[in-house]
Amino acid sequence: MMKFLKVSLFFSVVWFSFPALASVFVIDARISGVKDGTIFNLRQFDTQRVINAGQIEKGRLVIVGELADVPQHLWLCTTIDDVFHYCDLLLDRDTLYIEGSITDFPYYLKFRGANTQVEYGRYLDLVSDLNRQRDSLHVLSTLFHELGAWGTGKGKAGVVNSPFRKKNISAENSDKRMGLDVDWELKDVEHLRDSIRLDYVYKHMDTYAGQFLLTRFMKQVSIDSLRQFYRLIPMDMKHSKFARMLSNQINPYAEACIRQANDLLSMKANTPAEEFRYVEEAFKLYEQGVRLDPDRLDGYIAIGGLYDRLLSCRGIEAFDISIKYLQLFMSAPNVRESEREVVQKRIDEIIYRKDLATNTKPEMLQIKGGTFVMGSTYPEDNNPEHSVEVGDFQISKYEITNNQFAAFLSDYKSNKVKNGEYTGEILYYECNWGIEGGRPVKGYEAHPAIYITWFGANEYCRWAGGRLPTEEEWEYAARGGHRGNKDHLYSGGMELDSLGWYEANSEGKPHPVGMKSPNELGLYDMSGNVWEWCSNIFFQDDRLYAHVRGGSWFIERAICRPTCRYYIYASSKHFNNGFRLVKDINPTNVYD
Repeated sequence: MMKFLKVSLFFSVVWFSFPALASVFVIDARISGVKDGTIFNLRQFDTQRVINAGQIEKGRLVIVGELADVPQHLWLCTTIDDVFHYCDLLLDRDTLYIEGSITDFPYYLKFRGANTQVEYGRYLDLVSDLNRQRDSLHVLSTLFHELGAWGTGKGKAGVVNSPFRKKNISAENSDKRMGLDVDWELKDVEHLRDSIRLDYVYKHMDTYAGQFLLTRFMKQVSIDSLRQFYRLIPMDMKHSKFARMLSNQINPYAEACIRQANDLLSMKANTPAEEFRYVEEAFKLYEQGVRLDPDRLDGYIAIGGLYDRLLSCRGIEAFDISIKYLQLFMSAPNVRESEREVVQKRIDEIIYRKDLATNTKPEMLQIKGGTFVMGSTYPEDNNPEHSVEVGDFQISKYEITNNQFAAFLSDYKSNKVKNGEYTGEILYYECNWGIEGGRPVKGYEAHPAIYITWFGANEYCRWAGGRLPTEEEWEYAARGGHRGNKDHLYSGGMELDSLGWYEANSEGKPHPVGMKSPNELGLYDMSGNVWEWCSNIFFQDDRLYAHVRGGSWFIERAICRPTCRYYIYASSKHFNNGFRLVKDINPTNVYD
């Protein structure tokens, strides 16, 4: 018996993302007052390591490179006549244009292009004059102190030498203000600049510039205040470098847990067992992270988006785990209404996916019959055009799932047909993507039932009070019935990628039912995912064959046309065969 490995490659997350791959950046600077050939270095601020360089040619500097993590805090710098010139850059993946003179470094350059640096440039415009004053006063203060302007008297601290004291300070106030006047001016300028910076940060925590500025003085901010700032960061920005620096300052233990979880999920597993181990360990680390710091809302979002990968480890429980943590996110204070709306949609989607994975009764749609031209002019479809009339019928909205077929097996209590002309025929074969030991494999409850023989599909339909569809009914429904467009190549439209899973987009495996767009009748996966058995059978070379329709995840795009018909040996086992349920109805009960 052939076994197929479970490889959980498909997963989805909400807002949460892992560290990005290397991003290309471009700096295009026009700097006057500099000789051609002058070298400018690009340094990482934290380490002062040179990561790139370029030289001025005709007043223009162009540097192109890659960054592993964006945005990055860098210095663009050069030394001219023993004078060091630099400017702060928050480099992103976009092109950054810089204009100015060498005398404009570091505060008066003009930026355009890359949003992150342009936003930071707006802040620099607000404080550029104050920064210049601060630098001048700092130089003056240093000079005075080197000259001995600030000394210590016997038994006293902070005695101001008289030559550097202001004449208009009265004797009664002189002892209240110890220090040089230039030092007090410096403190006043820094206080004003810091007030502007703090106000800017508060209003711009939804930008990388605001987050970066907070990292510059976060060690001087109380943890409680830092938490308040951190809560202002939008959820889709919580994974950025600056947000990580802030969270590490708030709670390094929680940050370490979440960072380790991210690293585990970004690792490529060599075996399914290794993949399960990574996912399970990452889940535990996320849980530990949010226990250590309940304000780590990105941790809640990460767990909420983990259910697709957690299914193979925890089965149906994975849905409840995700719903629980997304609801915790919803109940947290300071969550934006727009974020609540997105998360509520996500919760609704997970509830929907859970229902598909746990529902044992197929959802049926009523189809109004009619006359249509069946087949096509494509020779490979094996289905020449001809007029057909079909009556009213019901058909399952989705392909029958592993969970639904397992419910049948549990009640039927046999893996072979028990009576009738096909007594003794095998109903299904076990496989790692379907059913083992009469139960769905964990994580595959909502996948279409595969490795089901035609006899198994037929017997399930009889047990469920219906039958397999005829080819005519199947094609009529797949092409949208009386609502369909006869010119559509696939069930529901012209572009298969949005409608079904096939060889080019399936990642080499079937997918849960109902993940693509439905056709005009609300039927899912009629093109692609798995071939679907029809009731039409014939004998050839003393073997029973049955027709299959719709193509599969294993098949090229063209074969997924609803007009394409093939046939397969009725007792065969295939990892890309499934089926639907059809029921006869009274025409008077049909609604349009």
